[in-house]
Amino acid sequence: MTIRKGFSWRNLLPVLNPGDNSRMDARTLYALSCLLVLVQLPHTLNMPIWVSAVGLSMVGARLALLKNPKHKLLGWLLSPASVTGIAALSALAIKWDYGYIIGRDPCVAFLFILVAAKFAEVRRAIDATLLLCLCAFLLLTQYFYSQTIIAAIVTLPAVVALAYCLAILRDAKSPQNLIFHLKLIGKLLLQGLPIAALLFFVFPRLPGPLWSLPDSSTATTGLSDSMSPGSIGKLSQSDAVAFRVEFDNDTPEPNQLYWRGIVLSQFDGRSWSISDQKFHASATYFNKVQSQLKPSIDYTVTLPAHQQRWLFALDAASSQPKNYNASSRQQATASSTTSRAIGTVFTDGQILARERVTQPLRYRQSSSLSDVIPAVHKPRADTLHLPEKNTRTIRFAKELRARTSSDRAYAKEVLRHFNQQPFRYTLEPQLLGSTPVDEFLFDTREGFCEHYASAFVVLMRAVGIPARIVTGYQGGEINNDYLIVRQSNAHAWAEVYLDGVWQRADPTAAVAPSRVEQGLAAALPNEASVPRLSRQTPGLIRNALLRWDTLNYHWQRLVIDFDDDSQKSFWDAIGLGKAALWQICIIALLITSLWSAWVIGLPRWQRSTLERQERHWNRLVKTLGAHSLTRQHTESAADFLLRACEHWPACTSQFMRLSIAFEQLRFQAIDEGQQKILNTQLLKDIVWLQLTLPFRRRALPAN
Repeated sequence: MTIRKGFSWRNLLPVLNPGDNSRMDARTLYALSCLLVLVQLPHTLNMPIWVSAVGLSMVGARLALLKNPKHKLLGWLLSPASVTGIAALSALAIKWDYGYIIGRDPCVAFLFILVAAKFAEVRRAIDATLLLCLCAFLLLTQYFYSQTIIAAIVTLPAVVALAYCLAILRDAKSPQNLIFHLKLIGKLLLQGLPIAALLFFVFPRLPGPLWSLPDSSTATTGLSDSMSPGSIGKLSQSDAVAFRVEFDNDTPEPNQLYWRGIVLSQFDGRSWSISDQKFHASATYFNKVQSQLKPSIDYTVTLPAHQQRWLFALDAASSQPKNYNASSRQQATASSTTSRAIGTVFTDGQILARERVTQPLRYRQSSSLSDVIPAVHKPRADTLHLPEKNTRTIRFAKELRARTSSDRAYAKEVLRHFNQQPFRYTLEPQLLGSTPVDEFLFDTREGFCEHYASAFVVLMRAVGIPARIVTGYQGGEINNDYLIVRQSNAHAWAEVYLDGVWQRADPTAAVAPSRVEQGLAAALPNEASVPRLSRQTPGLIRNALLRWDTLNYHWQRLVIDFDDDSQKSFWDAIGLGKAALWQICIIALLITSLWSAWVIGLPRWQRSTLERQERHWNRLVKTLGAHSLTRQHTESAADFLLRACEHWPACTSQFMRLSIAFEQLRFQAIDEGQQKILNTQLLKDIVWLQLTLPFRRRALPAN
């Protein structure tokens, strides 16, 4: 009969024993190298190529040295002194490459190198233990860059590899194969999944990320705070998602979807830039929007991190942007008191967040679908400033204004000029020189939305009418129950000050009306020049990508954006909204304890029920051992009990009965009734021996 060793934490986790000086075998090193590659690969997209090359090369060199231990060059390169030198030189190179060392990107890059360096010098189990800790931390740092469902899927193989390394380090001489360990890892992951889900729903949510590092030099995406000919045209060739919108009610018509972003009023003759002077919108501004314009619509915007402060909303915003929570969807955002404002609306209609959007943001907004913006004060001087560069445009504007009766009629005449003259809407216009507006209006007559908006504003200012450019997005694509706005929807239009309000004017719509009504692809003669996801022609790949976008959107909405407000809403839904925090903690601890007891204890109870004779045997061995009769490891059950008879001749009948019963239960096929009788008899005899042996005289001295 096999007797199991007693439980010992040292036997369970020898890898954590600092005194473990065992050498690493080939299987362990190959498992560690696989783990390192799975942990390092996701980071290769976020760091310089040379950092990835150095880190992966050190892993490859260590494996090459494993195959050829006598290679002198590899042995010298991977010596402790050389590895330390490589790490030090890498730190200096990272400082030179990034320009700073304390920040997210350089710190992750240096950790990338350190993990590879530690693997290059790993020799003992204790070294591997430290390496596993470093790998676990490096694996978590990829969420500094992306928290998409792809990032979660990429993490799973690395987690399995990490658990496999722990398993083989626990018992380096274990004969079990890979399939055995994978089944064990899968079982452990499934057992821990309910506890992870419980912590997700009850663990206090933090208002910001867990790390607190200075802003990194991550490239910004999307619109810029300046515009020159060709800038938005280049942006429109990308089908990356700018943001997603979920309307509370019906989605507005395409020609109403003007997503206001950045207001540009300063002009140097070629480029437009944002104004230095901005005024916060007061209650008077919102009162004018709500009283003079159409009723407001409510919607939720999910904005990816674009490293800038500006937010996007439909014209005209009738409320401040507020942090999203589930309860705020049940009431108008403008009057909601359960959400906090995360940005500010200015009198020019632009919305700025309190700080840069460095992680995905979800906010609530209300807008009045209107083509006018109320003016609470007179236009600033920069909305009239015009450099004396585009002289032909200025002369043409004055001549055209002389033939019209009012400013509004003049604006309509300019739009009619764009519509009737042979202007062409294209993503590939000719390059313009030092007087771009003149050359566009009178020479090339081809361009994208920024060309038409810029020319229109210059024509307005040339006759003393305040005007400015607004950049943002126009349109979007319905995908199931939400709207996708892509970078290809980037657009620029104009606003002109008429009759005390800022009136929207879109000269692009006068040249290519289909751009506003049907999207970018409909306005261009060659659909192949449009990004795949912005084309109108349906396709298998496009439909699959839209379904994938739906999955990513719900992942972002339900998992990533599950913040403190969402947690409170969840507690309200299950009836714990009024419970104190300590009460929720007690409930969570109770559920965790019951689940842990079931996972850990139930298999043991089941095993003891199925192998009751083994439990009885262990009890008998312990009883005899307490009286100085120790069972030898090479001794069978029958031999051990025969030796017990020699020590206590008066108990020979009980020992022989126990020997026969153990043999029948262990090696003979008997029915359940007979098993029950034998187990009962075993228990009686063992209890009788426990009670009587202290009073029995031994026939022989103890060995």
